[in-house]
Amino acid sequence: MILHGWRQILDLLFPRACLLCRRLVVDERSPALCFHCEQDLSPIVKSCLRCGAPVRTNELLISSPSKRTDCAFCKGQRWEFGRAWSYTVYQATAARAVRLMKEAHCESLTRSVGDLLANWLKTQEAFRSISYDCIVPIPQHWLRRLSQRYNQAATLGERLALGLDLPCSDTILRRVGWTQKQGMKTISERRENLLGAFEAPKPESVRYRSFLLVDDVMTSGTTLQEAAIALRKAGARHVDAVVFARGVNASKPAGTQERARKSEDPLTFDQNASEPQPPSNGELGRRIH
Repeated sequence: MILHGWRQILDLLFPRACLLCRRLVVDERSPALCFHCEQDLSPIVKSCLRCGAPVRTNELLISSPSKRTDCAFCKGQRWEFGRAWSYTVYQATAARAVRLMKEAHCESLTRSVGDLLANWLKTQEAFRSISYDCIVPIPQHWLRRLSQRYNQAATLGERLALGLDLPCSDTILRRVGWTQKQGMKTISERRENLLGAFEAPKPESVRYRSFLLVDDVMTSGTTLQEAAIALRKAGARHVDAVVFARGVNASKPAGTQERARKSEDPLTFDQNASEPQPPSNGELGRRIH
């Protein structure tokens, strides 16, 4: 009661504002995210059981490991992780959130998104936190971490671990070398850029264990794939992944966008059938994985 009273006094003196829209935050659960923006971050209604991308409402997905119908975004892909969970689609409010989450001064927003992600995962019928031994955030190269003083994936992992009652370790994986940012690259260039980018420095802490990789966004899946390869090489029994936002335009096979435009059965999210807008000059410096 005393702490709550002090919080009300501080809110009067120093009003808190949503980092996404600058509305005042008063009674919201999060100090960095208002109710309106939280509503805009709507979960994917129906997603692929393999890559987490939104799928058509009448698209049949088979969860059997021996026979599974992959969606248009992951068909033909061979990934070392079993499944990727995605909360929302990288568009509009979610895209702005991802860009801001990369900034150290917006870490409170990342914590709020991590709490949102943990609460959502607990409602998913197929998700079992007891299936994993540890949460592993996608690591940054030490030089980038030194310059930015912050890793949004690590903060997401910490909040997920708190919400799911799981341990989190940012030392299980290590980024081996400096890699260029992925945003302006083609899918093949992304793969080449991140080839062998991660390693597990202590295989004895990985062997026979199951891990849940965490990142802010997934587009082509290259980052998660290389991280999963490193864990599997070190002897991990099973690897899954969870991301806040799923970018779909960048990972489409050639011709998918044109077919989507002609389809009478639209995808769950209308942006899947449209070309991505070119980034502004101010956004080029903060591209997604």
